[in-house]
Amino acid sequence: MVNNIQWMTIMWLRTLSLSILLCCLGFASSNAKEYEIPYIKVEVSINPDGTVQVTEHLTYDFDGDFSWAEYKLLMKGFASISNIEISEKGQNYTNENSEAPGTFSVAKNNDAVKLKWHYNAEDEKRVFTISYTLEGALTVGPEWSQFYWNFLSDDRDKSTDQLVAKIILPNTTTVDSLYGWSRGPQDQIVLQKSTGSYKATATDINDHDFAKVRAVFPTRLLYKSRVEVNDQQFALAQAKQEEQAYQEKITKQRKQDAYLAALWEKLVYLFIILSIGFSYFLYNRYGKRHSTSHLSSTETIMIPGRLRPATVGWLLQGRNISSHLLMATVLDLARRGYFKLREEDPEEAFLSDNKPTFSITRTSKEIDERVTKWEKLLVNFIERRIQEEDKQKLHNIFKSGNSKVTSWFTEWKNSFKAYCKDKGWVDQESYTGLYWNLSIQFLLMSLSIVALVFTGPEALASLLITFLAFIFSFGIVRRTPKGEEVYHQWKNYEKGLKKAKEHNISSDKLDKHFIYAMAFGLKGKNIETLITTNTEMIPAFAWIAFSSDTTSVADVANSFSSLSATGGASFPGAGGGAGASASAAGGGASASAG
Repeated sequence: MVNNIQWMTIMWLRTLSLSILLCCLGFASSNAKEYEIPYIKVEVSINPDGTVQVTEHLTYDFDGDFSWAEYKLLMKGFASISNIEISEKGQNYTNENSEAPGTFSVAKNNDAVKLKWHYNAEDEKRVFTISYTLEGALTVGPEWSQFYWNFLSDDRDKSTDQLVAKIILPNTTTVDSLYGWSRGPQDQIVLQKSTGSYKATATDINDHDFAKVRAVFPTRLLYKSRVEVNDQQFALAQAKQEEQAYQEKITKQRKQDAYLAALWEKLVYLFIILSIGFSYFLYNRYGKRHSTSHLSSTETIMIPGRLRPATVGWLLQGRNISSHLLMATVLDLARRGYFKLREEDPEEAFLSDNKPTFSITRTSKEIDERVTKWEKLLVNFIERRIQEEDKQKLHNIFKSGNSKVTSWFTEWKNSFKAYCKDKGWVDQESYTGLYWNLSIQFLLMSLSIVALVFTGPEALASLLITFLAFIFSFGIVRRTPKGEEVYHQWKNYEKGLKKAKEHNISSDKLDKHFIYAMAFGLKGKNIETLITTNTEMIPAFAWIAFSSDTTSVADVANSFSSLSATGGASFPGAGGGAGASASAAGGGASASAG
């Protein structure tokens, strides 16, 4: 179960990180180049012979440089398309596949016809006109005929601020003999009829919504001698029946959506209560910290014990294995006589920071029984690395770039982890609370995302709280009474190192203080203050040889600061169609640009 939860956690965090990255990249690209199609005007002329002439005016608003645009029309609701033209300000584009400005091309398959035209536009508005003739776009019955068309595809890339669509009939007739219905977002499409036409206007249509118009008119308006009946069963009653059924379905769906929205809105509050409640319960059951009120909270510069610097750093830094722990171990082994460091001149390279570098050599001292397994692994690894050509520089020792370094580091990290775990500083039972809370909060987060679909922004509060509770789960892991005591003592020491100016630091222990400070993640001013406090003489350490240019305490502080920074730069893995149908709308065009 633990492994499954860990896997789910990792995958969820990966997905979240990737989503954030994609959103950032999308935001960055949108700042560089963007376009909108705010206004679309469509003129449909139904000819007496049953053919349909469609003329569509697309208003593009460009922000940036653009050179092409596409228009895709689904092969749905008509038998064939011909007489395709693209124009701008009365000037026709040439149909040729050259990608030169002022040209366009046509691509067809069984699913759609795609038009692509080329131009040069920059930070301006342009109106492109697309026209074509459709055959088989009408449903023709003995008494009644219809034109059923989708003027806006729900597969568009852009929302539409305003749509104006006009359907012109071949002859005039009385308004009461014309019937029409619209389908799309509620109250956003208005359909009007006159003696010889229909007019549909729509505003603020999202890119995932469509705008369909169904116009039913007497067949006698067409030339009977030139038009054949293609649906003997089609009648006005059929259209009315289908629209009534559609409206009943929509009404039922809206009622259901309203019910679900109200239900999910209540559930959102339940999710918040459960999220906070479970976090509180599990923290009190598994994660409540053991009291240290009986211990002194006074900061100190006295080293509390003989624990390895890296293990103390692991405890104080939330059990994370950072670059500073690895480097602190190297320096501690050097202080104990296994290595010798020498300050070298800065490397001459492009973008060099002009900081001194350090070389490392192995001494003749044999490894004794007091050296831990993970320390032995480190000594043996460095021995192998310094035998390789140009690998004596300390900052090059741990640079990843081959499988050997990565494989070794995995082994070292596992060995180091096992050693720290055996110290008994961390309450293993508290991980039960961690895994339970991760599972519960992950479930509540998933339900909150579902709630977003039904309730909208109201569910954001639940999503935020469950996400924070999910992150909080890692805070449930606690230290044992022994671990809390060790943590408290060494935390006081860390505070003392941070305020080194207020303490009298003995120079003979200065190197140990520095190594512990590195293990605690202290750097920069803290390191320089530690080295320069209460001393005017250059400290001498048997395990490090300073260059001849290091002539003052300030120089030594600068050198140690550079040595501390070396840890962060040398850590393994660090860094950075068919004819018209009586029951289905034809068309459904979408446009884009690039």
